[in-house]
Parts: sequence; C-alpha cells; structure tokens
Amino acid sequence: MQGASAAGLHRTVHAGEAGPAKNVYIALAELFAERIGHGYHVVDDPDIYAECLERGTHFEACPYSSVLTGSVPLSDIKHPIVRFAEDNANFSISRDDPTIIQKTLDQEYEFLRGFGLKEVHLIRANFNAARCCFLPEDEKQLLMQKLIEVYGSYSTLPIQIDVPDYIPPKALSGAGDFLH
Repeated sequence: MQGASAAGLHRTVHAGEAGPAKNVYIALAELFAERIGHGYHVVDDPDIYAECLERGTHFEACPYSSVLTGSVPLSDIKHPIVRFAEDNANFSISRDDPTIIQKTLDQEYEFLRGFGLKEVHLIRANFNAARCCFLPEDEKQLLMQKLIEVYGSYSTLPIQIDVPDYIPPKALSGAGDFLH
C-alpha cells in the first residue's frame, strides 16, 4: 500500500466493520488508507475515534449491509452511523453489494431516517462524499457546485456542516504519529 500511495493511487481499506477499532488505526497508520470502508467499530475506542474525528477520516457507511452482515446488530442502542452524524464525523452513505443486498440509495436513506437521522445529515453525507471522492480536483469542484445548486450552500444548513480538511496519509509517518 505504501507503493500505491507513492504512485498516487487512491486507497480505501475496509476496517472496523466486523473487527475492532484497532483495525481502523492499522488501515490509516500502516496501510495509508485515505478512506475507511465501514469502520463502525471505531466508535468502540474513544481514543482512535477522537483521532479520526480530528483528522477528518472519511467513513464509507453502508446501512443495510451493516445490519445484514451482523456487523451492527439491530439490538444496538445506537447505530454507529447515528453516532457519526451526531459527532459531525466525515462519513457518506453508500450501497454495499447492490446485486446481493438489492437496496437503492433512497432505501438506505429511509433506513437511516428510521434511526433518527434527519435530511440535513443525509445532505451533509452527500457533501462529504463529494469532498472525499477520488475525482481530479477540478471535477470534484464541479461536483461540489452541483450539490450547492441542488441543496444550497452547505454553510447555511441548520447544523454545523464544516468537514475538517483532509489530512493525507503521508502525514501519518507511523503509529506514534497517529495517536498522541
């Protein structure tokens, strides 16, 4: 993965879906991940989660998949995606394995509304997705403009919408840098 990073290839690592929060730490510090696929169990470790919030680590959240795979039991008091939303974490909503799970993005949104997420959380997730996508910068800015045309300026939404600036993985020189 270090070679991929050096070559300028983008990197997403699935971590913390079924495994512990430490896997998220390893993905960022040792595998140079730019984004984390799922990452639900990061909330189980306050130190790692706080560091991810501070650094603006992007989590690709897949609501139906999280339950269907058993990663997050429905009996959990609070789904980690709800926690991401409440904490203003940098996350987006995605479909996972659409040919198997057969849910649309609208169905994923509706599922999250059932957990208490509001429209503003879903809008913020869309802006997060655009900010953290792997498009060239000029195309990313066009995408952001399209979202602003649809939703308005995200700075005027009723909850804080600021997403921390992304800190590239090369800023993580090792485990000691990741956690203070």
